[in-house]
Amino acid sequence: MARARRRVDTWKTKRWYEILAPKGFGEVKIGETLASDPSSLIGRTVETTMRELAGDFTKQHIKLKFVITDVKGNQAYTAFKGHALSREYMRSQIRRKSTRVEGVVDVTTKDGWKLRVKTIAIAIGRVQTAQEKAIRRVMSDLVKKEAEEKDLDLLIQEIIQNRLSVNMYRAASKIYPLKRVEVRKVKVLESASA
Repeated sequence: MARARRRVDTWKTKRWYEILAPKGFGEVKIGETLASDPSSLIGRTVETTMRELAGDFTKQHIKLKFVITDVKGNQAYTAFKGHALSREYMRSQIRRKSTRVEGVVDVTTKDGWKLRVKTIAIAIGRVQTAQEKAIRRVMSDLVKKEAEEKDLDLLIQEIIQNRLSVNMYRAASKIYPLKRVEVRKVKVLESASA
């Protein structure tokens, strides 16, 4: 006769953990998650918007990614993993009879983080190839300069607060009239500790 196994309810073994944003974002609670083992949380990715993080409705199109790096008690601590503008926002910016100039540059911050930064400039009308290259060069040079001078937290704040975009707009609009310049996406390639 077969012996009946006693089933363990896995839900009873799980606990709730608060997920906190990195120090650069004020260690604000960005969510909660369930786990039976705290070590299983490490490496999980959490996505949120600036609206949820800071309560600023005008920045709801900015999406942020964090990765859980440490768990102490019932709190999970995160590190910055990436930033992106929502597709809907980007689509609303691009119109007919305009040129978009996209740039991709790999940079290393002052504190050793390696990032891939993607920028976009939207020009009014058609832009010549030489002007496109000049705009792309100006944007990438500014991003490299800012990254070399600032640590990760400060650079991300510059990007989210649109200060870097404004500087790129001022420099690139001397080449050709532009509608908008944005840092479209930031991805962490290698952390400072690696």
